[in-house]
Amino acid sequence: MASRTPLQPDRAWGYLLDLLARRDYTEAELRERLERRGLAGADAEALLTRLAELDLLDDARFAERWVESRRDSRGRLALRSELRRKGVAAELVERELAGLSDPQQAAAAVRLLQRFAWRYRPAAAPTGSDAGSDAGSDAAPDSGGESAADTAEPQGATARRRRARGRARAFGFLARRGFTPDVAEAAIEATGWWREDEG
Repeated sequence: MASRTPLQPDRAWGYLLDLLARRDYTEAELRERLERRGLAGADAEALLTRLAELDLLDDARFAERWVESRRDSRGRLALRSELRRKGVAAELVERELAGLSDPQQAAAAVRLLQRFAWRYRPAAAPTGSDAGSDAGSDAAPDSGGESAADTAEPQGATARRRRARGRARAFGFLARRGFTPDVAEAAIEATGWWREDEG
């Protein structure tokens, strides 16, 4: 396959405007796009400076919009990592993340758990004659169900193990979404799903 013809400065301006018409970019992302098209150095910097002068390129604004659009589905750790990968300066990232309080993050994490309740909320504990037929009753996609060893345990011990597994799965889910351990724990407690007196 033939290599792409390097982008000339007189055509690069239109290329950049086309990119920005589709979505926001950071300065680092646009610089990388230009480099991939064979335009770097002073020519590239002049174009990026001109975009900034026209208020078409602003990493602080990018970070603000990024956090605002994802604050309900991502934790601080994930947002920090995403913005740093996009080349936003550390001080801009931290300034934007400072607006995310622990209570806001915990509320967002609770809403996520509720949204995926079908996967993470514990099944009702069996009672009476149902106790002997509980094997697999909470076998949601992540849960793994009950084993023969579970049914041989006293019912209280089985319920405790089920709660412990459920909490661990929910904690892992929130950690993967970038919530800090303290926030994840607060959200798990706030749902009340794994309290001893709930199951």
